[in-house]
Amino acid sequence: MTSPEDVPWWSHDKSVADLGDDDRQEDREALTDAAADLRYAAEYMRDAMTPPAPPKESNWDFTWFTNWVKRSDNGVACKHALWSVGPAWMIFLVTQRFPIETAFGITFLGFVVIGGWHLRVERKATRLLTWGLPIGLVYYTPVAIVFGLAKFLVGG
Repeated sequence: MTSPEDVPWWSHDKSVADLGDDDRQEDREALTDAAADLRYAAEYMRDAMTPPAPPKESNWDFTWFTNWVKRSDNGVACKHALWSVGPAWMIFLVTQRFPIETAFGITFLGFVVIGGWHLRVERKATRLLTWGLPIGLVYYTPVAIVFGLAKFLVGG
């Protein structure tokens, strides 16, 4: 059997360590504190050397849309067509009292003609008209539905 003096001071279990003097206990506490400090330093160095995580992406990020509206020729034309050509085309369709199918057909034909012309000349005006016709049709659709329902409900 080994005596407590033959076993190194750092490998004593508590029952044997309690038999020893206070110097060994202080050394053990100092070694424990030093190991904790080294562990903390290693974690700090690991965190310092690790590159930051990339920013989390969101599914509901609409910056692409605002950038499109502000910086793209098509986005600017779409924005201007919302208040210029679109309402004018809707007013034309309402004043002529076209049924919705006829309005879709006329808009499609106008889109094909003006869109083909735009592919040839690529002007701001043709881009504005190409965006304005479908937007005007989108404005006209609820109006046509309401008038169609009213006509159906009145019986005429």
